[in-house]
Amino acid sequence: MLDALPLPVFAKAADHTWIYGNQAFVTLIGIDDFIGRDDTSLFDEEQIDVFWREDDLVFSGQTSTSFEEIGEGTFALTRKFPITLEDGKPGLIGVIIEAVASPEDLRKARLEHKTAQETNNLLLSQLQSKADGHAKQYEKRLRDLERDREDAQSLAQTDPLTKVGNRLGFQSDLQLLSKRYDERSGSFTLAYIDLDDFKHINDTFGHRMGDRVLCQVADRLKAMGSIFSVSRLGGDEFAVLLECAGQSTEQVEEQLQRMADHVFRPISEFKRDVDASGSLGLTRYPFDTKNLSELKHYADLALMKAKKAGKGRIRIFEASDHADDLRLRQLEAGLRTAIEHGKISAVYQPIFDAREGRIRGVEVLARWTHPELGPILPDEFILLAGRLGLLVHLDQIVLRRACTELAEFLDNGSIDYFSVNASPSDVASLGYARNLLDILEEYKIDPSAVLIEIIETAVMDKSQTARSNLEELSAAGIKIALDDFGSGYANYRTLLDLPVNVLKVDRSLINTINERPHLIDFLVSIIHMAKALGASTVCEGIATEEEKILAGTLGFDALQGFLLSRPVSLAPLRKAIQLQNEDPILNREPVRKTG
Repeated sequence: MLDALPLPVFAKAADHTWIYGNQAFVTLIGIDDFIGRDDTSLFDEEQIDVFWREDDLVFSGQTSTSFEEIGEGTFALTRKFPITLEDGKPGLIGVIIEAVASPEDLRKARLEHKTAQETNNLLLSQLQSKADGHAKQYEKRLRDLERDREDAQSLAQTDPLTKVGNRLGFQSDLQLLSKRYDERSGSFTLAYIDLDDFKHINDTFGHRMGDRVLCQVADRLKAMGSIFSVSRLGGDEFAVLLECAGQSTEQVEEQLQRMADHVFRPISEFKRDVDASGSLGLTRYPFDTKNLSELKHYADLALMKAKKAGKGRIRIFEASDHADDLRLRQLEAGLRTAIEHGKISAVYQPIFDAREGRIRGVEVLARWTHPELGPILPDEFILLAGRLGLLVHLDQIVLRRACTELAEFLDNGSIDYFSVNASPSDVASLGYARNLLDILEEYKIDPSAVLIEIIETAVMDKSQTARSNLEELSAAGIKIALDDFGSGYANYRTLLDLPVNVLKVDRSLINTINERPHLIDFLVSIIHMAKALGASTVCEGIATEEEKILAGTLGFDALQGFLLSRPVSLAPLRKAIQLQNEDPILNREPVRKTG
């Protein structure tokens, strides 16, 4: 069916390799052996950076519409949609809606036309005395041709919805302005604008209202007299070029703030009022750079910094942003390589019986050391893996390592179980439960010796797929724990709807109990509720002897925290278990099936 479509259609896996392309796509790229290859085999590094940045957004669950350069002088308007592949991993489908010539090709065509015009003018002068009527006819035809070419160029560089420039128009304006300021002193500013919570506007009021908001924003930007040009780069992102000769950076920032105050006023459409806001990132030519590709990248970095700071923020590019970006790129490349070659290690934090004080189980935690940057904080590389669509692969590496290294302790009964964390994207992916059970079967690990830790939003914000995965795991004997319980959401309906076996109470409750004594009653109510549901409780974050005594007195089943043990590698864990096993009272029957 897809081969019959005139539009090029392709599909990619999370590692950016092509896994499908219809006949129109094969015709467009000019090769037919692309399956299993990625963009590096066809495009230069700058183009690949643009492709993969858009791809990563789609792998994270967003839809993307953008102009991408797909060849010398050719740009493609591409729409990308997130999908979940048969193996449960993220992927995308792309549809190339239109391919158009770049401004350089249009200028080349106009130059060829000018040469033809000069030739025709010479012919006209020779025929002037004989056929004035014919000469006028030639002139009219040439004027018509010139007008048609200008109309075609304008159409190719205009966003059909907002009537401002599109990505091609922006590129043309940027080149024109940079050439102007190369020939004279002065500077100009490039600002990227991204609407805040635009998806919420579409979801709440409908796409018709979303389109009107985009048009209103574009009209208000065009009405600002100090702006050289306005372009819509795609989705809810705009680019603005401002001439600012003689102005300081502070003055430019003030000017942009006034512009933002004017543009992001409430928008009234269809008898509704919509509050609009936007984040702005700016960079200055030639102070920051004279390279136009770098200039665009710097504006993008400033915009990302503004969005991280919150809604309605303006941020200026700084040299440190470039250093941070280089580090991020280094981390991305290193993490891809580490996951591809299984270079993720595991550490284990013991979980202790609250009454007997012995190790009942261990929580498995991922660790990664970059070959040049050294140890990377887990919060940083786990977040990065999620953004790159690699979290499922990372979690599988950690699970396999735990199965290998902890098998001996399960065999001899030194520990009852180990727990692994499952991200929301893991739990909501098709085939997650089956893949996990297959790994346990491969290593001959009894499912009853495994605990899966999830956060409540993994189920609250996801589809029925998440619940189905958890039910399948529970039916196989795996226990389910709600991690960080009591830290924010209090949806007790989740406890009734899901097969929850363990509540891991968030560390913030026990750590702040001196400042908030009423939390004691809250903790007691959690413990009683867990018992009523047949679930056990773990108190996380035990950092002082006082907290340890209090948690035991309140009736928690198990304790975990730095006071008792920090996360340790396999050798220190083995030593701690050996010391524990020297007491014959602590010997227990194994819970792991053997081959």
